[in-house]
Amino acid sequence: MRRCTAYDRPPTRHRRGAIKILLSVPLLLCLLAAGLCGVAQAETEARRVFEQASPGVYQVLIVDASSGEKSAIGSGFRVAYGHYIATNFHVVSDAVHKPEKYRIETIDNTGARAPVALVDFDVVHDLAVLRAEGEAVSGLALAGDELGKGEAIYSLGNPYDLGQTVVPGTYNGLLERSFYQKLLFSGSLNPGMSGGPALNGDGHIVGVNVATSGNQISFLVPVKYLQALLERVAGREVALPASDYQAEIGRQLQADQEYKYALLLNLDWPAKKLGDMQVAGEVSAYFKCWGDTSDEEDNLYDVSESACTSEDTIFLSSSLQTGAVDYQYSWTTSDDLGALRFHRLLTDSNGRMYTRNPAGEDDVTNYQCDVAFIGAATSPRLVWRTVQCVRAYKRYSGLYDVLFLGVMLGRDQRSLTGHFALSGVSQANARAFTSKFMALSSWDS
Repeated sequence: MRRCTAYDRPPTRHRRGAIKILLSVPLLLCLLAAGLCGVAQAETEARRVFEQASPGVYQVLIVDASSGEKSAIGSGFRVAYGHYIATNFHVVSDAVHKPEKYRIETIDNTGARAPVALVDFDVVHDLAVLRAEGEAVSGLALAGDELGKGEAIYSLGNPYDLGQTVVPGTYNGLLERSFYQKLLFSGSLNPGMSGGPALNGDGHIVGVNVATSGNQISFLVPVKYLQALLERVAGREVALPASDYQAEIGRQLQADQEYKYALLLNLDWPAKKLGDMQVAGEVSAYFKCWGDTSDEEDNLYDVSESACTSEDTIFLSSSLQTGAVDYQYSWTTSDDLGALRFHRLLTDSNGRMYTRNPAGEDDVTNYQCDVAFIGAATSPRLVWRTVQCVRAYKRYSGLYDVLFLGVMLGRDQRSLTGHFALSGVSQANARAFTSKFMALSSWDS
């Protein structure tokens, strides 16, 4: 996901085709006319929505204060709350993290350029609210009704710095496997359109452009999250000062991980069979799980794998994306490797430890790792060799990335490896997740 819309049956036999073809000519003409009318109607709707909404849509510029040149671009739109312009957090993130280096400006549909101030943001839902000075102008209204699947949506923005564009598409439901809802938009969002509005046929906002996976698979932030942020902003007399940006991000991240792990840890995790073991299956609808088994004849061992990943990540900067939860298991067997070589194969699995957070030295500390040997509750002959690595977030106290790997020892040429990666988690929630993860791994009775 990258951040950045019945005909009659023909004759079946040629021997009856002469009269059938003659009879079908009016039908074909009718169908052709209907198709052209449908296309023309769609074009008319898109043009009407664009002309109505265009005065309230902006290009958002992140300007390097030293050179005066734009460093990043996105889109935004005026909302019916007076001076406020909505956009994505990831569009303005550079100005949030380095307000002394970057400023935010907008360009309206007439080409007029003006500075704006950041008022507030919601990092979890990738939203931000800006304030434009001067006379308040009318903004776009928020939609109150829910969308029906297949309903037309019109997305506006500034793709690739090419000027305002309207992209028609359709609503195809909610992204189901997500902690927080997103709208699935069958339309082509492109870089530069992030933060622009997605409108229904009445010209009311139904969502905010946020990400694309290509091939007309795009995603919108539902308008209800924008509504909540605007209500919070309206209840505040002054804008959030730049000195409080990082503390506010930390507060939102803490609240988010408490919410997520309260959900996960209170669920009864379903077990499934992998080899001779029971392991955690798809613990909730917020995960996608995949499996694979090696079938190469030249291998001296066989591996069956199960891997589950959460769909949600929180964009903080190009080098820091957090909030992901991933876990996987591998069942390894061998009839050809000796005990020493098989043990070495298992210990080499440390290289499988990974995280989806690309954080660098400015964002996190180095990993600190602990190795332990834990007796398995299901059998005194079994021992788990565990490695747990933790790194702390430098700007957000109390949050960590945690990597865990457990390898089962004590069974001849049969072993289970379990791994998980948590990003942006508290120590208490990481400990609770580890206990639940380990407790579920047992021999299949």
